[in-house]
Amino acid sequence: MATGTEKSRGSAFVGHMRTRLVSGLLVMIPFAVTLFILKLLLSSIASCARPVMRPLAGELPEYALTAIASCIAVLLIYLVGLVANYIIGVRLIHGCEALLLKLPIVKSVYSAAKHAVETFSSPTRTTFKGVAFVEFPRKGSLAVGFITGTLLDPEGRMLYNVFISTTPNPTAGFIVILPEAEVHLTDITVEEGVKMIMSVGILSPASYRLIKGS
Repeated sequence: MATGTEKSRGSAFVGHMRTRLVSGLLVMIPFAVTLFILKLLLSSIASCARPVMRPLAGELPEYALTAIASCIAVLLIYLVGLVANYIIGVRLIHGCEALLLKLPIVKSVYSAAKHAVETFSSPTRTTFKGVAFVEFPRKGSLAVGFITGTLLDPEGRMLYNVFISTTPNPTAGFIVILPEAEVHLTDITVEEGVKMIMSVGILSPASYRLIKGS
């Protein structure tokens, strides 16, 4: 039979492995998502360049054509970034955005995508104001929420904008607007809150305190 010491060592090993695996996933997931988006973007631009290049490429093999198209895609992205840093480029981009925002279906897709990129590319500490627990999706159950802002109702009462993120993808979720009394502000940091979401609760803090609310 296994002794108490052996059992404790086994539990410690399992805990160690679980923590390290989750930490590794938290590091790798953002890289994987970034690489996927870059690959998708580069492939889209390269696929548009290939038909134009084929008549000019002559007898170049397919792999060489693909490499050249990928280089053109990278160069195009670089040039867009370069232009975007100058006043003329900013005005040009704003003009294109204004045009897109006038198109019925494109407007919804573009505005949602832009907002998501702006929200999660800015520093988390400025995007989210704090972590709170709210009763969601039903009374008696608590969900992790991120405070994104406040507003006043017609009677002057304070309301909180709370983003309830889904697991394990923190960029998707629900926005709920709740009265101040129904928002339980905690001392959990935003970084800890994001870790809770991405690790499906495995990396939760051992305890927390209420800052405001009941």
